[in-house]
Amino acid sequence: MYENPPVQEPVMFIKVLYGDNEEALFNPNCRTLLLLEHIKETVGYLPEIDIDLSDENGFIVHLLRSPPLQYASDVLESRRTFILVKVSKNDDGSESVEPMLNNLRANRPNAFERLTSSNYDSRGQALDAGDKRINRQKSKKSGKRR
Repeated sequence: MYENPPVQEPVMFIKVLYGDNEEALFNPNCRTLLLLEHIKETVGYLPEIDIDLSDENGFIVHLLRSPPLQYASDVLESRRTFILVKVSKNDDGSESVEPMLNNLRANRPNAFERLTSSNYDSRGQALDAGDKRINRQKSKKSGKRR
């Protein structure tokens, strides 16, 4: 009698875009904290820099706010492409995001517009462009290692 071959789980990966058209594949089948640390290590960012991901339309995924022991695969859909963003806290508790993909404006204008015109308060709610609490992060250093 023949045995059925073992059923293999589909390979899980996400693609993260950053820098000058750079991309890297990551396995989201791990805890969110470990995925974020691994992304920082892979792209060469300092450990104290806060990062998150946005989808290709510029919507923040909020991995940084996920419980650290939650699996990233619970939040991220496999085989999708994400844009790396740097997250900074403002004095008033709101957050500013800075896309870390240098050519975002040319290649994904909708994502660029969404990521540079809205930032987020301490609850993760998007602030509109008219909100005086927004602090755009265009002139600060990226936090990348040299």
